[in-house]
Amino acid sequence: MRNRWPNRAVIGLGMLVGALAAVTYSWTFTRIGRLDYSAALIAKMASFQGGAVELTPEARSQANAYTARLLPDYPLDDHVRVEDRRIPTPDGAEIPIRIYIPEKIEGEGIPPFYLDIHGGGFWMGDGFLFHDAMVDFAARTKAIVVSVDYRLAPEHPFPTPLDDCHTALVWIAEQGASLGGDPTRIAIGGASAGGNLSAALALRVRNEGGPKIAFQYLLVPGTDLSGTREWHSIDEAGEGYVLTVSGMDQMIAAYVPDPRERINPYVSPLLAGDLAGLPPALVVTALFDPLRDQGEAYARRLQDAGVTVELHREAGALHGFLGSPDRARRVQAMAAEAVRAALVPD
Repeated sequence: MRNRWPNRAVIGLGMLVGALAAVTYSWTFTRIGRLDYSAALIAKMASFQGGAVELTPEARSQANAYTARLLPDYPLDDHVRVEDRRIPTPDGAEIPIRIYIPEKIEGEGIPPFYLDIHGGGFWMGDGFLFHDAMVDFAARTKAIVVSVDYRLAPEHPFPTPLDDCHTALVWIAEQGASLGGDPTRIAIGGASAGGNLSAALALRVRNEGGPKIAFQYLLVPGTDLSGTREWHSIDEAGEGYVLTVSGMDQMIAAYVPDPRERINPYVSPLLAGDLAGLPPALVVTALFDPLRDQGEAYARRLQDAGVTVELHREAGALHGFLGSPDRARRVQAMAAEAVRAALVPD
């Protein structure tokens, strides 16, 4: 008589796999809406983690490595040349920048510039973690992309990260021609903390003078670090979706240790009294992001101030589009098109 146990084992394994798939698939259905499958897995795994992480250099390295594994793939364009430099800061330090120079195409003219300000909660994301995305962005925009590796909290709290971004902007304006670009056409942008710093930099340049900014791209930005307002998206998505209230509080405390400083518009751009005269903007938010509502509130305030703004929300995504690589690439393409249109008008 034939042994039927192998068939039973296969059937049992199939039933187990099916049950597991059904359980994990159920995680995509939430009280907020439908979450992308891989994003739901990441969110559930993150919810099993412990409490707050001490913001040490070792933790930073681990967080960077974890984030790198979750980033979407981008093709490395051989037509983009990469160059590393260090530039001096007014306080006597030096900060690294990485320059992405797209191959000049006949008929394109002199390329403009895009200042990339990376995210990472003001305490991680260093070492040009988002390199592949910036190669792709330079290839799409045909702009010279300059990524600034600004100094990080808690070792370097506010205003040092913002000062470093300002230093990079001024460097582009003063040295950009030597790279073969047009430093009179500059856009800026970044994600999360990078979106906060981009918005703050645009405010600072408007208020204090400096290189003209033609466009700002704010991806899932934090615009209100003050803790003085209640946000529905924080109540809705502040736990269980990777970026948590406790995590945000910890990063804000590291970046701005003095709570009284958190109402400074260069920390919380949403609290600026007047947003008129700021550069046109693309603001992108995600449904499952506690920062969603303050990013959208900033877009509406810009519009109310007469600034040209495009606001776009991704429905099934976490903060930073973790676990949603197709969305991330689609948003990147949309942003590149908007930046290019702003810097190279017809």
